[in-house]
Amino acid sequence: MAVTKLALVGSMMACMMITCSYGESSLTCDQVTVWLLPCIPYGIFGGNVTSLCCQGVYSLNAAYKNGDDRREACQCIKDRAALIPGMDYNHVNEVPGKCGTKCPFKVYPYTNCSA
Repeated sequence: MAVTKLALVGSMMACMMITCSYGESSLTCDQVTVWLLPCIPYGIFGGNVTSLCCQGVYSLNAAYKNGDDRREACQCIKDRAALIPGMDYNHVNEVPGKCGTKCPFKVYPYTNCSA
């Protein structure tokens, strides 16, 4: 069951990577997705955050150049997380802390990323 769910999630993420682009930031939603792809299992199942997930979080934090980048990343994470069955937003928001870093926003289905 878990393998089937993970395969479904992987397929969905591959499909989602084909679509994209929001706003005037230097970040793209595709970049954010690639960096955070290893975090999806933790976002669904919890457990341990992998080093690849943390590397993606560090890459994303290093890529922020301005507020538009942060808004882009927020909107991308919010939109794509909503497409993944079983996503636990509490787990999603725990990832930065578990990686020893901070995130400038919390992501929930109702988050206003333009603020």
